Amino acid sequence: MAWLNNLLLKSTNPTLRRKAIEGLTGSGKTRDTDRFVASLGDKNPQVRCAAVRALEKANNEDSVPSLIGALRDSSHEVREAAARALGRLGNAAAIEPLAACLKDPDWAVLAAVAGSLRTFAWKPSTNEQLARFEIALGNTRPSVSAGGTELDPAEHKHDTSFQRRAAAEALREMNDPRKIKPLITALREGDAGVRTSAIDALGQITHEEVTREVLNLCRDSNPDIRAAAVQVLSKRDDPPAACFMGLLGDANFEVRLAAIQFLSRIRHPYIAEVLVPLLLDRDADVRQATATALGQIGNASATAPLRVSLTDKDSLVRQAAERALEQITGGQAAPSAQMSGWKLC
Repeated sequence: MAWLNNLLLKSTNPTLRRKAIEGLTGSGKTRDTDRFVASLGDKNPQVRCAAVRALEKANNEDSVPSLIGALRDSSHEVREAAARALGRLGNAAAIEPLAACLKDPDWAVLAAVAGSLRTFAWKPSTNEQLARFEIALGNTRPSVSAGGTELDPAEHKHDTSFQRRAAAEALREMNDPRKIKPLITALREGDAGVRTSAIDALGQITHEEVTREVLNLCRDSNPDIRAAAVQVLSKRDDPPAACFMGLLGDANFEVRLAAIQFLSRIRHPYIAEVLVPLLLDRDADVRQATATALGQIGNASATAPLRVSLTDKDSLVRQAAERALEQITGGQAAPSAQMSGWKLC
């Protein structure tokens, strides 16, 4: 059957090319490995993913260098598959290339990279690497409850057992898989209005599958769908922070706003560094939200950039920057100080 697989590799149908790779997977022949490597250049990402899996299975001298190259693929699916494969192969040559991928903009790739680095017992060498690694692993969590949804025991101390049971029943009903499935199906419908309504309906559901499905919509080609998904996720505390870091460069300002609002709840110096460039965003609402977020984070590294924002053309941005400086410095900020020494990367 090898001759048939070789023939299918030349097909114009990507599904047939993918099946051909899968049919050759497990072969230890050099010429088949060469075909896997060549298929990493296929124009279809699913074919390239199949090639990644085949190279992992082959596990020969060409596998690791080729998989390292796949970490730079244009498709997040291929990069994720390559990162996971390198972790399973356990070759130390992959450690540094994987560490470099902690800057990948896609949350799923970051999770795969961090997971593979952990299998190598890798230790970050810089504070930036440590921050990226922790965020990718999901270890850095917001310091306050998402969207204020966490219950305050003192506030509910007068609840009766009946009320508590009713609340628990309501939560179970909301998370009933039988009710979730139709909504998840609606997420994939072609009509944007139907999909947006489904996203909103799923917003209060804490089911793991729901989080995963809504996270996937952060990559949707429709900016309104992306915005709806990110706005829902930003009110929760279960999505990975790395997802929001990758959305700070989104073309839709509403997406950038929601990402900023989520990240502002993470009191980490590195988050402040990530947000600082958005003080120069083209959208005034984004600049204002960034200044507000930097004040909430309260890291002194944002002081000089915020002083620059005191001269922003938008009055609301200037006011937000002034309030942020007061939060960071305790009201001791000197508006004109140290402005000339700050450079934005």
